[in-house]
Amino acid sequence: MPKISVLLSTYNSSQYIDASVQSILEQTYQDFELIITDDGSSDNTLAILEQFKDPRIRYVIHEHNKGLIYSLNEGIELSSGEYIARMDADDIATPHRLEQQAAYLDANPQVGVLGGLMRWLHTHALIPKPVSHDGIRCWQLFHSCLGHPTVMLRANVLHQHGIRYDEQYKHAEDYEIWERLGRVTQLANLPYCIHYYRAHEGQVSLQFKAIQENSAKRVHYDQLHRLGITPTDEEYAIHMQMRHFQVPTHHTESYEKAINWVSKLIQHNHHAQVYDPQMLESVLTRCLVFSGLVPSGVYDSH
Repeated sequence: MPKISVLLSTYNSSQYIDASVQSILEQTYQDFELIITDDGSSDNTLAILEQFKDPRIRYVIHEHNKGLIYSLNEGIELSSGEYIARMDADDIATPHRLEQQAAYLDANPQVGVLGGLMRWLHTHALIPKPVSHDGIRCWQLFHSCLGHPTVMLRANVLHQHGIRYDEQYKHAEDYEIWERLGRVTQLANLPYCIHYYRAHEGQVSLQFKAIQENSAKRVHYDQLHRLGITPTDEEYAIHMQMRHFQVPTHHTESYEKAINWVSKLIQHNHHAQVYDPQMLESVLTRCLVFSGLVPSGVYDSH
């Protein structure tokens, strides 16, 4: 059996799929299988895929589009590797990605979910993320902190806890599953780039922005409920200001309300003990301090 199973689901990705697949086949680490699901593509994606004759590729062909969540859960069931890695059809993995992630997981058995930093393909600018378990958990009160196409997971964690992607959180399914996985295993990000992320008009985050935001909102409410908080509309609006580093720090009343919200989160966490208290306080403070500024260095020490 291969050490790693790489899951790549594609739908009408003919413009980018060749480069994506090549970046996996050309990895320095070679003990893997690549499970490619063509999810009912109506362009020539399948014709491009059929040109690859590599024996490590396993094809799953859907006659009709079933969606990413279905395809990923199907891929998990088909995987035979100790580790399961994600890959997107429009991105490019760095050559050492699988080697670096496998080595880290081999050396850190407490970590069950490992991502890494990404660069925008068009600018090569680094996309910052927290790297430690506690940093990821606390920042996830606001953002998904593991780049979905960078992630490598331990298959036994998924199977032992019966964890799969949830259809109820469409277009934020990764955000939601990291939340559940973070309760049963350690999360981490490699502190360097392992992936190049492509920006284009066909991205899910642009095509289905409203659905994605609604699913993310449900994740936020799930998180707050675990702290024993059912936020008012005003409190949730403040939470979103903090998420986007847009607390109006020069408006006294608004800033005081944000401070009160921070105090409420800290107090409820003290009783619920969901998050590391020092890290939580640091993250919440940074959301205030960095409001109105470009948050490029927000995650650096976390």
